[in-house]
Formats: sequence, C-alpha cells, structure tokens
Amino acid sequence: MKLRNLLLAGTAAAISYWAVTNKDKISEEVHETRNLLDDMSGSYSKIQEQVGIIKAYSQPLQEMAQDLNYKFRVYQQEAEGHLGQIQSFQEKYTKSEK
Repeated sequence: MKLRNLLLAGTAAAISYWAVTNKDKISEEVHETRNLLDDMSGSYSKIQEQVGIIKAYSQPLQEMAQDLNYKFRVYQQEAEGHLGQIQSFQEKYTKSEK
C-alpha cells in the first residue's frame, strides 16, 4: 500500500469516528438548518405577496398625486386672481382716502 492510501484511510476513519461521536449535535444542527430554510422560504413568499400589494397600489397613488398637483395649481391660480382683485380694491380705497 502506498502512503497516500494509508493517509486517506486514516483520515476517513478519523472523520467517521468524529461523525459517530457527534451524531446528536450534527443531527440537531441539520434540523435547525432545515427549520431556518423553511422559515426563510415562508418569509420570502410573504415578502413577494407584499410587493405585489404595493405594486397594485402604486398606480392609483400616482393618479391621486397627479390629481392633487392639478388641483393645487388651479387653487394657486384662483388665489392669485383673488389677491389681484383684493389689491386693486385696496389701491382704490387707499387712493380715495388720500
């Protein structure tokens, strides 16, 4: 037998011994990892659902924002018109008082 084969066999035996002595810890770790993966996949699906809900609301919100911007511009123009009228009345009365 070659030295390489003996080293491989010895390493395999040591790993096997370590695995047998720590089988409870290893199985517990595998179980915990499996639970974490299940939880992660559940969370991922919930996140995907929530992203879909957000996307569904984005279009109506954009339309509402555009509508509010339009109404604000109309209100500003109307207010400017009224302020112009108020200023003209004010000038008229301030000139007549002098």
